[in-house]
Amino acid sequence: MKRTKGDYPSFNLFSIVGTWESVNLNPTVIIYRNDKDYLLSIIYVSETTKQASPATYEIQQDGSQYFITAASKWLYIDYDPGKDVLSLSSLGDYLRN
Repeated sequence: MKRTKGDYPSFNLFSIVGTWESVNLNPTVIIYRNDKDYLLSIIYVSETTKQASPATYEIQQDGSQYFITAASKWLYIDYDPGKDVLSLSSLGDYLRN
């Protein structure tokens, strides 16, 4: 079966590298490259201790979509280059910091 343009993501991972802040007050997200892999870290801050603790996930690809697996759930990653807005399926929209 021949693959078409629709089989590939509409953006490359290099374009979303950086620190992203949630518009819905969800945890901050950092995307970076480690050797050949791209990683996504979610920075959780404890309400009581104010300690930050990162959780890091490898960004994977399923056909035309990128995702991470967090707590046995797939979180899909989308990016709108025109608005420079990152979207995570269950966490909402993020703006570049």
